[in-house]
Amino acid sequence: MLESSASFSGTQFSARKSEIPQTAGLPLVGSLPKMLKDPFQFVVDSRNELGDVYWLNLGLTKVVMLNNPRHAQHVLRDNARNYRKGGPMWDAVRGLLGNGLVVSEGDFWLRQRCMMQPHFHRKRLAGLTELMVSAIQEALDLWQERADAGQTFDLAQGFNKVTMKVIVRTLFGSGLSREEMEEVGTAMTFVLDYLMSAIITDNLPSWLPIPGRKKYNEAMAKIDEILYRIIAQVRTGNEGDNHLLAMLLNTVDEETGEAMSDQQLRDEVATLFLAGYETTSLALTWAFDYMNQNPEVIKKLQAEVDEVLDGRTPEFTDIPQLTYARMIFEETMRLRPPSYWLPRVVEEDDEIDGYQIPAGTNVVSLTYMYHRHPKHWDDAETFDPERFSKENSAGRNAFAFIPFGAGQRKCIGMDFAMMEGPLVLAMVAQRFNIDTIAGQLAKPMLSSTLRPKGGLPVHLQNR
Repeated sequence: MLESSASFSGTQFSARKSEIPQTAGLPLVGSLPKMLKDPFQFVVDSRNELGDVYWLNLGLTKVVMLNNPRHAQHVLRDNARNYRKGGPMWDAVRGLLGNGLVVSEGDFWLRQRCMMQPHFHRKRLAGLTELMVSAIQEALDLWQERADAGQTFDLAQGFNKVTMKVIVRTLFGSGLSREEMEEVGTAMTFVLDYLMSAIITDNLPSWLPIPGRKKYNEAMAKIDEILYRIIAQVRTGNEGDNHLLAMLLNTVDEETGEAMSDQQLRDEVATLFLAGYETTSLALTWAFDYMNQNPEVIKKLQAEVDEVLDGRTPEFTDIPQLTYARMIFEETMRLRPPSYWLPRVVEEDDEIDGYQIPAGTNVVSLTYMYHRHPKHWDDAETFDPERFSKENSAGRNAFAFIPFGAGQRKCIGMDFAMMEGPLVLAMVAQRFNIDTIAGQLAKPMLSSTLRPKGGLPVHLQNR
């Protein structure tokens, strides 16, 4: 997610700072027109031309782009305190997530993390497997209707509904109706798209009307309305206690003995909801896009599924046996990381690869390029799940593959996603054959997450 800062506009760049290579561009708009034409090829070409550190010239603002895994280690772990989540994009995210884990900082973040972390260990998540599997089954039953009718199917929308049902079931139990699910999903998607406008509109006069602002406010009001209703419902005890919201509601701070307020619960639930459905949905969509270009991978996946599951519904103990499904999921997140950029603002002057990075500079830690860096990945654009076999993963730089971030702020839901992703791949491969209509890889579009442009239309057939 590229970001700019209000204070960044009008900054006078020092001579030393200008030594960082810069993308070519036009007055006022910089490299933006060229970048928008094919954004992900643009960053690959820019890195090849300018090196691992360069200025992305956006006309009225500039951003330092970081492309080497050693930069991830520096920004996200070794000197993480000097790189805060600031600027208008993060301000917009805070409008959605309040003070949830993704955006909170300092002592408050540490308190919340300590309270929530135990619920996301694999042993605790094992108890959610039954909820997860039942939700996947119900969603795939709706796919069955499309397969039986021989209808064209948008796989991106299909997986969106699968992961939406999974996060709703595991987070809320049965407390969210199908209609409310649709409303929250639509609102979340619009809000995510709106965040991108924060980059473009940051330097415009504040009195100018911003397209979509009214709809953004309405979407936020709808999200709050539904989330607070669910929290109140769970507090009454009328829902079961085997879902995440009930677990969080009963969590207390060991030092103070205090539980989370409704506001804190709302913020953390919104964070988990957002992180728990779209990113996994996108990874699954891209996985089948790649597999359809590599039919031998699908055959190997189906052979593993048939051997491990033998036609039955998967259980928690099956997950470690679905090794090839996991490898497919990881290789997909390497090539198409849903969260492909990690923007930060520099607090105090710093140095990266010999370049001076003054305080106030906006930097983007570019996960998309870490996952392609030629020093760490041979033939990086080739889809090859075997990269993630135990043998081939041994000795790999820990920051060359960071789909869930790195350091203290690594995504708390990583184990949840690494359960869900292979499970969904296995359950889909068990029931269906999927053929993409276009016959070529979908193009990624520039948005807050890495989405396929125009979705992914497919033919869905029963196995």
